[in-house]
Amino acid sequence: MRRSERLGMLVLLLAFAFGGAPSTAVAEEVEQHGAATQDCLRCHEPLKTTIQRGVAHKPAADGECVKCHSPHAARFPKLLNQRERALCATCHQEKIVDFMKGNVHTPIKNGQCTPCHEVHGSENEHLLARTGNELCTNCHKEKHEEASLPAVHDPFVNGECLDCHAAHNSPFPNQLNAQTANLCQVCHPADSAELVAAHTDIPIAGANCVGCHDPHASKTKGLLRSVVHSPFGDGSCEMCHMTDSDTPRLVRATGGRLCAMCHQDYPRKGDTVVHKPVGQGECASCHVPHTGDVKALLASSPRELCSSCHQDLIARGAAAKSAHPIVDEKGACLGCHSPHSSTQEHLLNSGPIRTCLSCHETAKHGHPLGEDRLDPRTGKGITCVTCHDPHGTAFSYQLRGDQSRGLCIECHDTDHNTPKKPDAGKRK
Repeated sequence: MRRSERLGMLVLLLAFAFGGAPSTAVAEEVEQHGAATQDCLRCHEPLKTTIQRGVAHKPAADGECVKCHSPHAARFPKLLNQRERALCATCHQEKIVDFMKGNVHTPIKNGQCTPCHEVHGSENEHLLARTGNELCTNCHKEKHEEASLPAVHDPFVNGECLDCHAAHNSPFPNQLNAQTANLCQVCHPADSAELVAAHTDIPIAGANCVGCHDPHASKTKGLLRSVVHSPFGDGSCEMCHMTDSDTPRLVRATGGRLCAMCHQDYPRKGDTVVHKPVGQGECASCHVPHTGDVKALLASSPRELCSSCHQDLIARGAAAKSAHPIVDEKGACLGCHSPHSSTQEHLLNSGPIRTCLSCHETAKHGHPLGEDRLDPRTGKGITCVTCHDPHGTAFSYQLRGDQSRGLCIECHDTDHNTPKKPDAGKRK
């Protein structure tokens, strides 16, 4: 091999080793030696059919395989010259930059185009991998199951997701094409006689429709969400709203005072510890007023809802070596804590020992517990949480210290193996 040939080969290998696309000169040389489409298709024969579909990717149709692939070696899967998004951006840079603005579709955030688009050829316009619902439900599998519910939104069941959602990105949440109220009124004018009658003559212009209706499918007529507030479900809007006035959407009282017209048992009489939102009459901090998807009309699942205010506890558990396992919803926050009020510290459902024993019935231990066994640091009775922190610690079994020695010597004198005096090492 002549020196010039060896130098040319070295340049070619270095280009591929560092992930760059082949130069024009290299591409021309490959084509001159017949290594373009025909040479590639000699091994990749199924691609012949793919490229001949109704819509072909231009580089594939033009026989420019080396625009995307290295013919010898590459740092990226499928011998791609670059990572997926960077590779697509070599031709579609302006679009990809624009697609990264606002609320962005998850595959695009992750630098992926191929979950939705074919790379060589497709029967569908825009090289889409599938059409209608099949494209979206390929990732959103839970929506596929919803399509069989008794009440379904026509665009959803007809595979017209793009009537409401933008495929790549949008200025609005969930990649909606407009704000919720404006979007719904494209098909459902708020002043239509049918809608006015269905909402007992209460004006709904500008209302958040999805607060009551599921935009995809529901078990309930009218696409109502699964949990319905009794007055709303009975059409008794006057119980909360001033339907007999010139301002029928106004409520008869504000905050907790409105809810207390029916729910007079929160907080419970005799309870000494009240959840802050309950004490401040902010029922809507946790509950939705009309319909919802979670039991007790909670705005979201208990764990998600609690974490909106108690992020520090959730973060601590996530970072801890050991934290209380969450087996099911009972094992989440409401398994131990009362959401409204309690007679116990930290809104526990019952005393700290009984709360733990409600799940750990067979727990075995040899440490004395109870009000007659005092923690020398605090002067309070020893309970499970004296040694364990259920929200998470850096030690095994959610212990508050090293189980081999460090935890024990906080209370026990190491020389005489006797409890320390109550004022020694008092915990803050």
